[in-house]
Amino acid sequence: MQIDLVTTTPDFDALKPEWRAIEGLTPRNSLFLSWDWQRLWWSQYGEGRQLQILVARSGGQAVGIFPLYLETHRAFKILRVRKLRPIGSGGDTAPDDLGMLFDPIHEQAVARAFVDHVLNNVSGWQLLDLVDLPADSALVACWTQQSTQISGSIERTPVNRIIYGDLPPDWDSYRQSLSRDRRQALARYRRKFEKLPGARFHQVTQAEEVDAAFDRLALLHQLRWKGRTQELSFTSERYLGFHRGVMHALQAHGRLRLFALELEGSTIAMLYGFRWGDTFYHFQGGFDPAHASLSPGQLMMAYAIELAIGEGCKTFDTLKGDYGHKRHFFQQTRETLGLRVHRPGLIHWLYRVKARLAANRVSAEPAEHMDAADAKLSAQTAADSPSL
Repeated sequence: MQIDLVTTTPDFDALKPEWRAIEGLTPRNSLFLSWDWQRLWWSQYGEGRQLQILVARSGGQAVGIFPLYLETHRAFKILRVRKLRPIGSGGDTAPDDLGMLFDPIHEQAVARAFVDHVLNNVSGWQLLDLVDLPADSALVACWTQQSTQISGSIERTPVNRIIYGDLPPDWDSYRQSLSRDRRQALARYRRKFEKLPGARFHQVTQAEEVDAAFDRLALLHQLRWKGRTQELSFTSERYLGFHRGVMHALQAHGRLRLFALELEGSTIAMLYGFRWGDTFYHFQGGFDPAHASLSPGQLMMAYAIELAIGEGCKTFDTLKGDYGHKRHFFQQTRETLGLRVHRPGLIHWLYRVKARLAANRVSAEPAEHMDAADAKLSAQTAADSPSL
């Protein structure tokens, strides 16, 4: 297994044919590792970062890609730490299912080769910070196997739970899988909406419609979440530029799933998703709070599930975030996790000291302010967070 290192944007661009050839070999090569997502992310967020893309070749043919970059953070206010991170992480986007792109025939060999190469041949990093790895990833297994041989340390970060559901062959079967109260509520929401003047659910399918629809989605998301969270999406110029580009790329390949609810020609709610293989992914959405009485969020979700079933999707994935409103529709759960690998040295020692001090502070909290479960969770969070 030969490993090549790509460090320049022109060489990144030259990988496009091989990248696209690998991404279609298995559904486990997620959208977030696709050429479009990765290259568009780099165009928006790559400034000040150094490419470190590993390409595994067997017999001269690319069989795996591990897209990474190096960046420098200021740690503990006075020191600099060099972090090796996956392309797609570190900006204000929220990817899932990162890691490596691979030919399934060579998955285990590629993972072992990448782990060995990062440890022994990639220089300049003090902390490898991998995020959003599928729990059953070969990378996770290989890093775990290497843990006893690493002179620094390796740790798992808390998991992210992702709610999804296996879809039946028809909409009525799905409805029957819900509780009676849920079925009745969804039917009531739909009847109420569809009786209104100009009520329409439709999908944005034409390239010339994408920009206007994207602008409306951004506005509706802001209206929906303003005052409810400090981490609004669709705010930074980079985020807007990146997702506008992603939407156009998805639309060109027939993978974009962008839906709208209209009343008398005015769009009151939108859902942004995509299809990858036999899976429908729900990514983002928003609605006008002035129409909250119509339950547009739940109504839109039901329409999207019905459409996904109708076009033959086998799975509906709601992506990161174990939220109650998602569990109205699905109950199955999968997990992604992170791995941090520290090289021995001052930075590693300081992280250990900081984690210990944070854990001690948590344990010293008055009992009336924190129960045992909260204390344990806070201690773990403090230990896992680099807070750079």
